[in-house]
Amino acid sequence: MQVKRETAYYRKPHQWPYPTVRKAIILAAGAGNRLRPFTDMRPKCLVPVNGEPILVNTLTHLANAGISETVIVVGHLKEKIVEQVGFQFRGMDITYVESDCYSTTNNIFSLWLAREHFDEDILLIEADVFFEKELIDRLLGIEDGNQAAVARHQPWMSGTVVCLDDKGKIEVLVESKHQGPDFEYRDTFKTVNIYHFSGEFLRNNFLPCLNAAINAGKVNDYYETILRELCDQYRLSMTAVPCDDIKWMEIDNLDDLNAANYLFANQGQRYEHVSNLHGDYWRYDFIDHALLYNLYFPPQALLDEIAGHLRELVLNYPSGQNILAELIGALIDQPSARIVVGNGVSELIKVIARRLDRRLIVPVPSFNEWINAAPEGAVITSALLPPFFQLDVDSFVKEATDGGADIAIVINPNNPTSLAVPREDLLSLVEQLARKDILLIIDESFIDFTRDPQMATMVPEIDRYRNLVIVKSLGKCCGAGGLRLGYLLTANSQFAAAVREEISIWNINSFAEMFLRMAPRYWPQFVSSCRRVRMSCDELYRRLDAIPGLMVYRPDANFVLCRLPDNAMSGPEFSRRLFTDYNILIKHCAGKTMPQADRYVRIASRTEAENELLVKAVADILNREVPTVPSRNKNRVST
Repeated sequence: MQVKRETAYYRKPHQWPYPTVRKAIILAAGAGNRLRPFTDMRPKCLVPVNGEPILVNTLTHLANAGISETVIVVGHLKEKIVEQVGFQFRGMDITYVESDCYSTTNNIFSLWLAREHFDEDILLIEADVFFEKELIDRLLGIEDGNQAAVARHQPWMSGTVVCLDDKGKIEVLVESKHQGPDFEYRDTFKTVNIYHFSGEFLRNNFLPCLNAAINAGKVNDYYETILRELCDQYRLSMTAVPCDDIKWMEIDNLDDLNAANYLFANQGQRYEHVSNLHGDYWRYDFIDHALLYNLYFPPQALLDEIAGHLRELVLNYPSGQNILAELIGALIDQPSARIVVGNGVSELIKVIARRLDRRLIVPVPSFNEWINAAPEGAVITSALLPPFFQLDVDSFVKEATDGGADIAIVINPNNPTSLAVPREDLLSLVEQLARKDILLIIDESFIDFTRDPQMATMVPEIDRYRNLVIVKSLGKCCGAGGLRLGYLLTANSQFAAAVREEISIWNINSFAEMFLRMAPRYWPQFVSSCRRVRMSCDELYRRLDAIPGLMVYRPDANFVLCRLPDNAMSGPEFSRRLFTDYNILIKHCAGKTMPQADRYVRIASRTEAENELLVKAVADILNREVPTVPSRNKNRVST
């Protein structure tokens, strides 16, 4: 279905006061089943957002706007509402209308129960909307006729949408049940479920239709059905009041509640929330310089191809390991028998570190998952010492031998240092470890961002060394973290079989498999994207290196390690300040195993424009916090 596309007319609201509106009706009878278990012991309208119940938020704004009486239609756990609100709220009278059949009816019936209050202008509000007071002010600030608060439709929104004419009037209203798979949402607006209706419209137009619907037994409909019918009959003139710049959230389920808690939190609370996440950042409005991935791949054409097969990919089982290994093998020009495909490298790490009963040695600082995944006492750590954090091959081999390690782990380039191990050092390492019968696993997830990936990778040595294993995350280098794709490559068939034995039969979903099937056609674009990442990161390094007092490590990957000045705040404090003041998230290294770890931060490279904003923010904070920094007395670190 298509609706007419027009541009919304933004009307400047009149100023306070609003003498014609004295009453509000809030529909709060429903059980809120989609919010269980939160609604098992309390009504949906009393579910708190950052500690404040939804209904209390609404009543507070109504009282502050001068509303003298609010009518609440109650049902599910109604006594809880009366207990919380009472019959007076901040000087505003509260009247209750009870629905005995709320579990078998919908909001059209709840509104019909309050019909005796249609004798004057009213505000009609759904009890599951949490919003800022300015929304009420804006709605009441327009005097002519009826108004509906709206916001431009976004992909995560559901419910009634409207289309506007060039004067900001609603000319098309479409309920959810009429929004089929081909519905065109562009230039539509979502209703906020807060309306201002005139008493004249309610008495002469709305109420007769409402009575007719109830008498016809349509108690399970929505009142928006009547609004749509009146709109179609040109018997409803309603002005849309755009509220895109005002915070609001309709809370139907747990996702909505989590989003509302974030939306209405202060920046400090938001930082605490996102700091405890391991992803899902796309839901939140901040600049992510924390997670490490390729911003310039995959191209839109590849994503469109996957989207074009959505039905088949959702309904059908994916392939098993044999086919997946063949797809990876075709991509990297290696025999499939040498390959194990994982649900991200993290799955392979779990298998190797926890299930194979091997003792590991890991240089630190490093990717913590290798240590976290292993049983207690099964990991030896080998320190990469500042200021250069370089791997000393001979010392590392001695520590591995003395510690009885079965497997040595090297991340190249390393995380969080973004420093690569020279290829000649890796060759020396694998040879020495081979003589000790120790396996070497090299994680090359960031190898494509190095200056010369073909010279940096150890893949050409796979045939020569049976003790060499390479693992790689395609999510990082291909910018497809949500697909969870990683692989292991080795000529050691016994080790590959041991890992493969621990992998479930369908560990990779159909979307990831489709990505692998299409990737070879887009590989030239992938190579180009990695070069672009490299250029952006080099420029980020140069800009950060120009900030006085900041020690910046020249990166070999797509992120930069920085050491904060001794007289500046710590890494955790610095990261918090970047987020609270500039809405930028980076990764501090306080959780890493390294001397003075809380002095270091890791910054992922993004687009040129975002990197520029990041550099300016870092410089601003350091200029405010570090009173005196000589212009070029910094310690340069170049490897």
